[in-house]
Amino acid sequence: MRRRNDENSVRVTNLSEDTREPDLLELFRPFGAVSRVYVAVDQKTGVSRGFGFVNFVNREDAQRAINKLNGYGYDNLILRVEWATPRTN
Repeated sequence: MRRRNDENSVRVTNLSEDTREPDLLELFRPFGAVSRVYVAVDQKTGVSRGFGFVNFVNREDAQRAINKLNGYGYDNLILRVEWATPRTN
């Protein structure tokens, strides 16, 4: 996996508690090269917190994924996929 590029970062919400990083990678990989996948997990329970991030190598691939997967039914839920807001340090 490559260094994260926040400009090409997509935020995915409404994930089921069973969703893991390999699941998101499998879902997003058809749209282009993915450099990083992260699913937020509760520290105590190990259960998904319902959101994650996918970083693409190319911005065009990220836009295509947003266009196709926003509103997509996945694991009995409707995904919300949008541009991630950049981190502030």
